[in-house]
Amino acid sequence: MIEDLTTSRRRVEAPRQKGDNVDVISRAGGYAAFVLLALITWGPAVASAAAVSLDVQIAPQQWKGTRLRNLPAGALVLVEVEASGGLDVALVDTPGFQRFPTLDQPLFHARDAAHLSFSVTIPTTGDYYLVLDNRASAEPRQVRLNVRASSGSRQGTAELTLTAFEESLKRVFVFEPFPIRVKRCGAPRAFASPSGIVLCAEYAEQLARTLGDRAKAADAVLFTLFHELGHVLLAQWKYPSFDDEEVADEFATAVMTMLGQSARVRAKAEFFSKNASVAEAISKLFRDDRHPVSAQRARNILRLADDPNLVRKWQPVFVPHMQTAILRRLLASPPPWAHRELVERELATRR
Repeated sequence: MIEDLTTSRRRVEAPRQKGDNVDVISRAGGYAAFVLLALITWGPAVASAAAVSLDVQIAPQQWKGTRLRNLPAGALVLVEVEASGGLDVALVDTPGFQRFPTLDQPLFHARDAAHLSFSVTIPTTGDYYLVLDNRASAEPRQVRLNVRASSGSRQGTAELTLTAFEESLKRVFVFEPFPIRVKRCGAPRAFASPSGIVLCAEYAEQLARTLGDRAKAADAVLFTLFHELGHVLLAQWKYPSFDDEEVADEFATAVMTMLGQSARVRAKAEFFSKNASVAEAISKLFRDDRHPVSAQRARNILRLADDPNLVRKWQPVFVPHMQTAILRRLLASPPPWAHRELVERELATRR
């Protein structure tokens, strides 16, 4: 999949224009949204993926690019970059690479990033290039590069995107890794266990057929993913009511709101609360599962989503398990729900 690195020694002749780092919290929510859209449409094809890890040194005022050969349309590419200092990272197609250092239409571009993960869906079959640009620095950069690409099949894309989601979530919260698996179970189910989370294909497919709308089904399964995530993380964090379904609903609503997905929570809850007959039909279809959305449960979730203090209420649970980089970001640019005193106390214990 990956060829040898190519190098250029062009020097910078203009001052660097620094941009913001990638927003880790929003990106985690974005991954999750994509996951569910993929899950609803994947077929029984066998998943396959290629993975490559490289250790790269980039000299001052140089850039290096690597070719990702013959990627199929629809393939998902997941990239992780761990560098000893900030550098620019871009993913471009062949014409874009030929125009480099001009970056007019990159598939992805981040400035001054040292720790970065992102995913891109390949639009057309062909060669693509990952560019690591250290031209603005007077110091060398040691870079650990991990690249994975799905085969382009829907199942392969869904599974790789779930991996991307979990790894992005690790940049927000501290927890013991666990798998999030996609598989056919013989019944429409979604469940959590000490060994991880299982999303059954039949679950998403049944929702899509019943609702007749992929977007509504995606919202419903997305909430289920965060609900199950609540059971797993709260158990790891020794929260006393980790197995309570209402607590898991509240956790899911709070985290999705914090990750910029509150509109999806509201859309899903409003639909089920206003369509009691559909909610009842789904409850019957999923009678062996503890998670189908009833109209009353949807109204409870909607009430939570409309509570302006919900996310702040959960900060005593979240803050001790947030990554240090996120806590520092909350101090530097606090959103309305941030609890400054909690964050400062937690950071003081990590010095």
